[in-house]
Amino acid sequence: MLRLRRQLSAVLGISLLAVGAARAQSLLPTRSNYTSERHEEAVSTCAQITDTLPPLDIANDDKIRLTADKVDLQQDGLSKMLGSVKVRQADKEISADQLDYDDVEKRIIINNESLYRSKDFVIDSQRAQFDLDDQTGLFSDNSFTLMTRVARGQAKELQVNGDKTAALRQASYTSCAPGDDSWYLEASQIKLDYDAGLGTATNARLRFLGVPIFYSPWLQFPIDDRRRSGLLYPVIADTDKTGLDYRQPLYLNLAGNYDATFTPRYMSKRGLQLGLAGRYLFEQSEGDLGYQYLDNDQVTGEKRDYVYLNHQGLLSDRLALDINYANVSDPAYFEDLGGNHIDLSSISFLDRSARLTYQSPGSYSIQGLVQDYQKIDSNITSIEQPYRRLPQILANAQTRNGFLYTRAGISGEYSNFARADSVEGQRFDIDPYLRLERDTISWFSKAQLDYRYTGYELTNTATGQSNSPDRALPMFSAEYGLRFERLLADGTPQLLEPRLFYLYVPYRNQDDLPVFDAGEPDFDFTQLFARNRFSGLDRISDANELTLALTGRQIDPESGAVKASMAIGQLYRFETPRVTLPDEEAPRQGATDFIGEFEYNLSQDWGARLMTQWSPAESEFTRTGFALRYRDDHHRLLEASYRYRRDLLEQTDLILMTPVYKAISAAARWRYSIRDSETLDTYVGLRYDTCCWAIDLAARRYISDSRGTFNTGIYAQLELKGLGQIGSGFPNLRVDDDVY
Repeated sequence: MLRLRRQLSAVLGISLLAVGAARAQSLLPTRSNYTSERHEEAVSTCAQITDTLPPLDIANDDKIRLTADKVDLQQDGLSKMLGSVKVRQADKEISADQLDYDDVEKRIIINNESLYRSKDFVIDSQRAQFDLDDQTGLFSDNSFTLMTRVARGQAKELQVNGDKTAALRQASYTSCAPGDDSWYLEASQIKLDYDAGLGTATNARLRFLGVPIFYSPWLQFPIDDRRRSGLLYPVIADTDKTGLDYRQPLYLNLAGNYDATFTPRYMSKRGLQLGLAGRYLFEQSEGDLGYQYLDNDQVTGEKRDYVYLNHQGLLSDRLALDINYANVSDPAYFEDLGGNHIDLSSISFLDRSARLTYQSPGSYSIQGLVQDYQKIDSNITSIEQPYRRLPQILANAQTRNGFLYTRAGISGEYSNFARADSVEGQRFDIDPYLRLERDTISWFSKAQLDYRYTGYELTNTATGQSNSPDRALPMFSAEYGLRFERLLADGTPQLLEPRLFYLYVPYRNQDDLPVFDAGEPDFDFTQLFARNRFSGLDRISDANELTLALTGRQIDPESGAVKASMAIGQLYRFETPRVTLPDEEAPRQGATDFIGEFEYNLSQDWGARLMTQWSPAESEFTRTGFALRYRDDHHRLLEASYRYRRDLLEQTDLILMTPVYKAISAAARWRYSIRDSETLDTYVGLRYDTCCWAIDLAARRYISDSRGTFNTGIYAQLELKGLGQIGSGFPNLRVDDDVY
């Protein structure tokens, strides 16, 4: 920890050399911008700097308007104005008890206290001169407030220019509220450029809690919220795998719709890593790309790098292109060096794909996909890796109009699957169907009849296995539901919807078909209505089964939001399915487990969710998930969850964020495996937050790789609001929505 404190002091000087990009991360050209809730509240609190002043009247012309209790006319157009004097011109106003006005030169001279207001400044000065023609003024012995952001200061002299700039001499600057000088910037000269949105200081000294912590002959700071090139906030941590970890991003605002960030990263155990990331946003496309390079890992002695590209866009009104590509030098890259998100340490594969989609709404669609993977989980054998699709072509078409609520359609697929040391080949699938749909206020019905044919052309098959197996079978499904609605005594709408779903698929022996992309997903509520209990097309289960389900909702009559919802269902198999995946047991004939989902918003702050699977044959719960959430307007957050899957896991997850005392708040997370009697993730953090500055201190111990290796980190962040921040603060702690 001592080493971290020393590094914080050294880094602060570096981080403030060009903090003009301090807000760039939250204003990058993306579809959505994210802001800090606590910072916005602090800004609102600090806004009291100018809230005491009445609104500024803005005229639509440049006429000079003068009011005073008494006017003493002098020679040569000089007038002495006395008592409650106001001079207004366009968006500017000067107030004083007494001033001299030169009508010939259009100049104001004030030798007593005055108040100047514009859309950029509020200046309280002891002496002032202002030229109404060229809009320049000199204010002496003053205090000022910037209107473009919550900031204030003092200056021996402040020169306001007509070109939307201002020059200050012997000045101080802070974003703290009046009476709070926790931090402030002193400078012999400061220049404010409103067109550029920048302040430039020379011979600058930064004081924090009265102690000078930094000096620079020159630095810049933001005076509005625009993006601009410069140093972003450094990130500092200390972890077992990287040692002292310091990142200093340099943001490059290349244009309004694309940018780049260059990030040198020093790790005391690993060495110096360089990273470059870019983002772009055009009218019909967006994406991001990046490259990280470590020339010599001091632990492994190897060169290590990571490159990625993500692109989504439209080539025309109907043609879309998605590209995802990633590559790392070695499988342990994320486990050793981490990434922008902690979850990167637990992924098994990096996706490499290009998808081209043509859509004719309401008629047909065609999709082409080329997909590859890079394995980064060393525990996965080559035979367990996904197949590459080189390529896959999907097509769907449906008649535009129906006859007696019935429409005809067809779907098709061509896929070429490749994987080393495995059966490879091509798969052809075609599925013509008739679909009936009827939907009314009180009931709905659906039915579909298919005849699906799937054929293969295989290589690398085992001796005696056909190179051209195929399968053809019909499928039929029907669904019927009712809708009931009533009003409770308090006017709350309550909806109830019983549903009946039947599926019939005859048996076809499919043991000679390969398994390219087939799998069996988790048995959840949506699977009760699935037309195939397998994913993919290599296996289509025979079925003669009926699903009974009941869903309900309770609506808040004032907001229209769902106050409570429930769903419960069960599937009954009239026959035992005979189609299985290799080494898989077929499900039993008869009733399956009950699946239930319940969600209830007890109030605006409290909410609970329960998902469960109960086996009537064994009279026990085979899977359970429960989550309780509390969140209020006072920044108190509680999220607790419990997960249980028989013979697999039993875990709890607890998150707490709460104010402790005045400006002090705390955050903590504890994930615990009951089955293994082991803590999986522990996080504890403290935050001291004012409208002027904030500091975070945190420690975390968590599993960082698939082998169960623990990593311990210490994180710290100091933020001088309106100027810059250093380090890594509270992470985005949250229980997953899917507690199952």
